[in-house]
Amino acid sequence: MDLAVLCNVMERLFGLAIMTVTARFRGSLHGVLLPRSWVLGLWKDFITFRERELAPLWVLAQTTENLLRIMLSGEYLRDTCNLSGECGQYIPPTRLGDTLQA
Repeated sequence: MDLAVLCNVMERLFGLAIMTVTARFRGSLHGVLLPRSWVLGLWKDFITFRERELAPLWVLAQTTENLLRIMLSGEYLRDTCNLSGECGQYIPPTRLGDTLQA
């Protein structure tokens, strides 16, 4: 799994949510503290989504927390197939420290 892709998706989701919520409550983006590259990169999507109803930001944060917890535990791999097409229960690899102590 490429964490850079996940980070890019999260940056876009949270950046767009912050811009949309700020514009709705303040009537402008004045005071939004995001990197300029994010604002410019999100501008087209912001124009599209600014009038749509959003869930509260805490819902996005809570969902992200759950996603990260599942990913870090390896739980999302529980019933996946490997590259050779074998499917079954996921067995997490041993940690390097565990194998050195054995």
